[in-house]
Amino acid sequence: MTHARQADLPQPKVYLLDDDPVITFLLTDLVESVHLPYAVFPDATSFLKQDLTQLAGCIVTDVRMPGMSGLELQDELRFRDIDLPIIFISSYPEVPSVVRAMRAGALDFFQKPFSTQQVLDRIQDGLRIDQRRVEIQTRSREIGERMALLTPREREVLEGIFEGKLTKVIANELNISQRTAETYRHMIMQKLQAGSIAELVRLAMEFMPAKT
Repeated sequence: MTHARQADLPQPKVYLLDDDPVITFLLTDLVESVHLPYAVFPDATSFLKQDLTQLAGCIVTDVRMPGMSGLELQDELRFRDIDLPIIFISSYPEVPSVVRAMRAGALDFFQKPFSTQQVLDRIQDGLRIDQRRVEIQTRSREIGERMALLTPREREVLEGIFEGKLTKVIANELNISQRTAETYRHMIMQKLQAGSIAELVRLAMEFMPAKT
C-alpha cells in the first residue's frame, strides 16, 4: 500500500463514552498509559454528531447514559452500517442487557469496578479486529478500482479464465484469434497487477465470489 493511500485511511482511536467523570478519568488514564489515541464523549448523542464514516478503532461505552443508552447506540450504529467493535461497561449488568449486547456483536461486557488490565486487553483486541476490517475494505476497494480499468472484452476474457477455460477455447467463444486472446490476457494481468494466473484467479474470486 502506498504512503498516499495510508494517509487516506482513518486514524484508529479508542472512543470512550461515559457520563461518570471518575470512570472517564480512569479510562483515559488507561489508554494514555499505552499511548493509544482516544476521544471522550459524555453521551451517545454527542458521539453520533461526528462523521461516522471516517471512524476506525473501537468503542468503550457505558450502558446507562443520559438520553440514548449504550445498547440503543449499538442498535443505531448497526442501522447505519458502522461496524466498530464495542466494549460495554456497566454498574448494573443485568442478564438481559448482557445477552442483548453480546448477541448483537459486542466484543465484551464488564461490570464496574472492572479489571483495568482486562479492559485494556479487550481494547487492544478491538483495535486489531478493526484494523483487519479496514485492511479488507481497502483491499476490496483497490481491486474494484483495478477491475474498473478493464474493457468489456477484457472482462469477458477474464470470466473465461476464471471458469478455467483454455485460451483457444476463450478465443473461439469470443470469435477472436488465439493470439488476440493471449494479448487480452496479458493486458488483464497488467491492469490487475497479477504476477501469475493463480493470482489473477484469486483476485477474480474476491471480486466475483458468485462466479464459482
